[in-house]
Amino acid sequence: MLTSTIRLPLFLKPKYETTLVRIGKKNDGGYSIGKNSLENTKKLFSFGLNDDWSFDEEFSLKSNSEVFVYDPNVNMKFWIRKFLRNFKEILLLKRRSLKEINEIFSYLRYKKFFSGNNKIHELKLIAPKDASIPNFKIDQITDLHFLMKNIREKNIFMKIDIEGSEYRILDQLIDYQQYMTGLVIEFHNCDLHVELIREFVSKFELQLVHIHVNNWGLIDKNGFASSLEMTFSPKEFNEEVKDALKSYPLLIDQPCNPKFQDSKIEFF
Repeated sequence: MLTSTIRLPLFLKPKYETTLVRIGKKNDGGYSIGKNSLENTKKLFSFGLNDDWSFDEEFSLKSNSEVFVYDPNVNMKFWIRKFLRNFKEILLLKRRSLKEINEIFSYLRYKKFFSGNNKIHELKLIAPKDASIPNFKIDQITDLHFLMKNIREKNIFMKIDIEGSEYRILDQLIDYQQYMTGLVIEFHNCDLHVELIREFVSKFELQLVHIHVNNWGLIDKNGFASSLEMTFSPKEFNEEVKDALKSYPLLIDQPCNPKFQDSKIEFF
């Protein structure tokens, strides 16, 4: 039986804090990030798109940043399948509200947002460029070494949600941490990769300032969450946590799955 309390190792409890703002739509798709990170960013690198660019759109609106999104799966076939599925559900009266019906026009909103030179969606997979991946050509794969080769200023924010592939670029994130104004990353299968996460947190100079459990993910019998959203901020934006009893989730947080409330987190 699943426990109502999340239990995470103590190294995941933020020792530092900063003023947070929530960017993106309600529930799944929105993230809590540092206000100073937002205000000091000129370029957003966003890895993982699917059919939700609400974070990228609001981030760009509030920071006037350039937006570079990478996801190879959101192609024309993706949008045709989505349109046909939505159209079928409308005919079957499974979609009745205006908001649900308007989903059929999501491709038009996508094209409108990614129409300028400063908002770009690349159909590329984020993975080490020396990797060989079935169904992907060499020019369909990119990584931080390529994206950051001409970057000289500390003005990059990174949002990463790439369904488990984040572990393959952790070393690269460490290599380019000095250029970052902040990072929000969703770790998947955390119960299987806890030591990789521990090593990353210990080596990454940006400080962990927020943690949130994605409650769509598996919770094992011991209360360990498999999907964690973690926010990092440069130390010059932070201060040590003053309240020793500070608990999570915070008031700013929203459950990813709105049908269930976020569970309290205990650290051990």
